[in-house]
Amino acid sequence: MATIALYASKANKMSSLITDLGRSVRWFRDDIDDLSFSAAAVDSGVCDLTEVINSLRSSSDTQEAKAEALSDAAEKTEQFLEDVVDIDENAAEAINRSKNDFYDTYEYLRPDIEKSGWEKFWTGAKEWCKERWKALATIGLVIAAVLVIVFTGGTAIGPIAALLITLSKGVLIGTLVGGVMGGIAGGLSPNSTFLQGLEGGAFGGALGGLLTAGIGSAVAGATGLASIADLSLLQNMLIGGTGDAFTSILTNLGDHFFKGDDISAGQYIFDALFSFGTGVLFTKLGDSLGNLIPPLKINGINKGRGSWKFDWMYDLANVGRNGRIMSRLSVLKGLGAEFVDGVLDHGIEFFKSLTGEGWDAYKSWVSA
Repeated sequence: MATIALYASKANKMSSLITDLGRSVRWFRDDIDDLSFSAAAVDSGVCDLTEVINSLRSSSDTQEAKAEALSDAAEKTEQFLEDVVDIDENAAEAINRSKNDFYDTYEYLRPDIEKSGWEKFWTGAKEWCKERWKALATIGLVIAAVLVIVFTGGTAIGPIAALLITLSKGVLIGTLVGGVMGGIAGGLSPNSTFLQGLEGGAFGGALGGLLTAGIGSAVAGATGLASIADLSLLQNMLIGGTGDAFTSILTNLGDHFFKGDDISAGQYIFDALFSFGTGVLFTKLGDSLGNLIPPLKINGINKGRGSWKFDWMYDLANVGRNGRIMSRLSVLKGLGAEFVDGVLDHGIEFFKSLTGEGWDAYKSWVSA
């Protein structure tokens, strides 16, 4: 907006006020002329009004000069205002052009008042995505896992399909368990909320499930084992710790690049070491509890011939042989069976989430 526009209502009245004043002066002059004519009609023998008449004529000339001066002032005022408006509009245009050039270069400095409705929406959306990047990444991993199961589960491509499905199951189970346990832990923590715990736990579970399944499959293949189930306790402990360590590193990288958090190299290292330690510890704890507590076995799901687990393992071992394919139903059965198999480990995830909340609270206290 041009500056003169702020006072336009007052400035535009100047010319009309001066014109009205000039009109009033002319009316006054006309009255003086009428009075002068009336005085001249009086018989000088009755009353000599010569001096009065001369004075009135002089006053009339004066008023005429004032009227002409006011008329000239009105014209000059109008011209002045037109010049001011032109100059002000040119200046405003130049300022806006420079301002827009500046904001094109430094968009993040543009105040909300300078943004259009779409720009405000887009800025808000970007800020929301920065804050919710974990939720978006989790959704992406889950969608990818579901697509793998839908489009790969029924194909006969042998070990590749088996690996992809194993990774997908790790993502889906990790998302479910991590989200639920993380949400409960977050709700109990004074430094978090259920939704924050749910978001962080689901992301950590999805990514951890993917990494652990991938690393476990790689180790099993390199050591000549038939499946991940044949890994030793030590191998599982190292795999669990390594998966959690990489999850920590990737989480910090996301917070650094998406949210803009200032994370030092030392914090990357300490968080990774802490996660590695908790991964190893809770894997060992799960095994110890598994030796004390009988595993949960449900007929038809993860127990007995013809159970979900049996169908899944049979198809997994024979996929690709003589054109044999793995049905999507078998994949879903395997997903359910492995979920029941890991019930004890799922419970331990709650205590791992509480440990993570405590670690985050400690870091916040130290940095305060």
